Amino acid sequence: MNGRASLLRGCAPLLALAATGALAPSPVAGQEEEDEGILRICRQLGQAELEVGIEGTIRDDESRVPLPGATVRIRYEAAQGMPTPEAVRVEADERGRYQACGLEAFREIRVRPNYRSRRGKERRVELDRSRFVDLEVDLGDAAFVVLSVVDAADGRPVAGAQIDFSPLPVSGVTDTLGRVAFRSMPPLTYGLRVAHIGYAPVETEINVLTDQRAEFRVELNTRAIALAPIAVRVTGRDPFLLTSGFYERRQSIEDGYFATHPELDQFIHLGQVFQFKRELSVRYRRNQLILLNGRPAGRLGFNRRNLSELRFDTVRGIEAYRCSEAPPEIMNQVPNTQLLANCNLIAIWTY
Repeated sequence: MNGRASLLRGCAPLLALAATGALAPSPVAGQEEEDEGILRICRQLGQAELEVGIEGTIRDDESRVPLPGATVRIRYEAAQGMPTPEAVRVEADERGRYQACGLEAFREIRVRPNYRSRRGKERRVELDRSRFVDLEVDLGDAAFVVLSVVDAADGRPVAGAQIDFSPLPVSGVTDTLGRVAFRSMPPLTYGLRVAHIGYAPVETEINVLTDQRAEFRVELNTRAIALAPIAVRVTGRDPFLLTSGFYERRQSIEDGYFATHPELDQFIHLGQVFQFKRELSVRYRRNQLILLNGRPAGRLGFNRRNLSELRFDTVRGIEAYRCSEAPPEIMNQVPNTQLLANCNLIAIWTY
């Protein structure tokens, strides 16, 4: 926490923003049942043997955040002796998903995504069958943004404030310090809405710059409201782990190891966790894919040997299981998914 505080002190303050992005899962390319799903849609057009379809998700290439409202241009390559069909343009939905059916089979096409005048890389696709084609747009180096929410009257942190950004589907909830961190925010001008029971909601606009590291501050004014009786159930669950899907994976993945910070408290540092926990060091002794806050640890300067250098008091939770059991929202953060056949995933979440 001290290292992060010193980092933020040198950054632009005062306008409040921070959070964890929640990414929508995308389909896994090559799954026959999902390909068949497209084929069923395209068969409704009447000429199934001559028509195919493509679909996929459009994301920012660094943060992997889906881009709702992005467009895809599909252009046919000229073929000798055959007329060239007109280009097709489709728009992604609110989850960044697009779909185009009724395309001519056995043709070659070029597919290019576009988001707010930013064009992604063009992809060449052979239409020998219906298929998934995920696309990326380079919006620039992602920013590290922290949003602090405080009471306007006395400056006290407001825990549990709901943070929502638009147009990208990024949201979060402030912790007990009134903060929420977005470690990989695509550079963009965002609409920001901050709301909490008992306070008047704040709606404003902020500009997140390329590779920016900054803390923004939002002040909430109290508002008297009449509420019906509310039943409160205390779960004791970490808000960050809750929004990242940690607890859902803990329930659904049987052959795995999951532990939150209180459950790890008996160990002094991460090195001992790996030394004494058979779930991490023995059962999964294969290729190891280590993620730190959803990103490959190697990109952040960490590997299997130097993980003990992480400050142990900043670890919120650890999860480990075979890569083949990892859900899409985890594996979509990893550019090389060829490790799926013989790989163990270890994900570490920190403050």
